[in-house]
Amino acid sequence: MRASLILSLAAALVAGSIAPAFADDQAKIDATLARLGKVCKNKVAEKFSGTGVSMADIQVDVSATFQESLDNGSMGLKDLKEYGASYNWSVPSKKASGNCDVDAKGRITQFMGK
Repeated sequence: MRASLILSLAAALVAGSIAPAFADDQAKIDATLARLGKVCKNKVAEKFSGTGVSMADIQVDVSATFQESLDNGSMGLKDLKEYGASYNWSVPSKKASGNCDVDAKGRITQFMGK
């Protein structure tokens, strides 16, 4: 029984029938990260409102530790949908940077920066 299951899984991988599920999850992860990152970017824009900073001047990236957790599989789509994400932001023209955490519903739970 186990041998046939292993062979079936191997065949499915070779045939590509399992890979689309992972690709679909990755697309959902990317879309969720983009949506939550936009919330962080909007908060940064609000902080610099009236100072001549445009949205193009604001850089927002998934924090390195958070990205590493996604990359190594210790975090996945389910976790992202439950807890949200953590971002680093910067406005190079103002020599300002910080971080923000956004929960899964798109609410800022922590915003820090200088």
